[in-house]
Amino acid sequence: MNVLAPADDATEVEVCPGCGSPQRQPPVLLRGRDRLTGAPGEFTVVACPACGLAYTLPRLRPADFSTYYPESYSAYEPNSAPARPSLGERVGELQREAIIRYGPYREIWKRPPGRLLDVGCGVGDLAAAFARQGWEACGIEPSPIAAAHARAAGVDAAVGTLDDAPWPMAHFDAIIFNHSLEHVDDPAATMATAARLLRPGGVVAIAVPNFGSPHRLLFGSAWFQLDLPRHLQHFDRDSLTGLVRRAGLRPIASGTATMRPSPIGSLQYAVFGTLRYDGRGFRLLAWALAPLLALSDRFGAGDCLHLTASK
Repeated sequence: MNVLAPADDATEVEVCPGCGSPQRQPPVLLRGRDRLTGAPGEFTVVACPACGLAYTLPRLRPADFSTYYPESYSAYEPNSAPARPSLGERVGELQREAIIRYGPYREIWKRPPGRLLDVGCGVGDLAAAFARQGWEACGIEPSPIAAAHARAAGVDAAVGTLDDAPWPMAHFDAIIFNHSLEHVDDPAATMATAARLLRPGGVVAIAVPNFGSPHRLLFGSAWFQLDLPRHLQHFDRDSLTGLVRRAGLRPIASGTATMRPSPIGSLQYAVFGTLRYDGRGFRLLAWALAPLLALSDRFGAGDCLHLTASK
């Protein structure tokens, strides 16, 4: 772990968002800026001395969301989706179903269909893929526009965060955090709520950027998956495992994978300071690197971390 110096703005948080231990000048791991939108400001990533969780300072406030969460950041548009899916959308459906079968959610796939909750479901693509497999799919999503898209896709999507969850305790057989846990302000409270919503024997499946990956160590603040300041915390295997254990959950499986766009995005951030090329050539090059990335993932070096835990 590369440590710089105590964080000057560490007094902004009194306790670690992961374990609740007091934070007095936690060590700085890196400093960076918003390379995706180019919005002003410098952000610091510090590490909790007690549990090792890395988190971003300063924390985003609701008033900052319009600056750091522009429309281009989201994968949805305000207009209604076309009634007839395009070829790209159909390919996307096949990819999502492959993720269910073989990726971070394969432990859920093995189980008989039941009730499933996707936390931060977006437009409902992933939850809808589970619904096609017979699951009763629910979602919760802060964006009313995205939640409306999810409902149109057959997902019972509520607007809000997990704090606003309208479901009773022990309601779900499976809960998914698909690259959403890094965005919540209080991951410990969120995971505790998820544990209460889960029935005994149910599972939570989590996918987050892997802060302990060689990609992050190589690119530092230019790492594509860092995504400052939107990612409020940054998990490695130990800090994520500790978080779910403190919520009363038992880890049963973990692994890593690399998102295809990540290495090309990191290279552009390192060279240009921003994402300059993101068209067809970008996608083709990302696909060309897929075999090499798959090989690295076999050694646990992927830039995304997956963990499944049971209640």
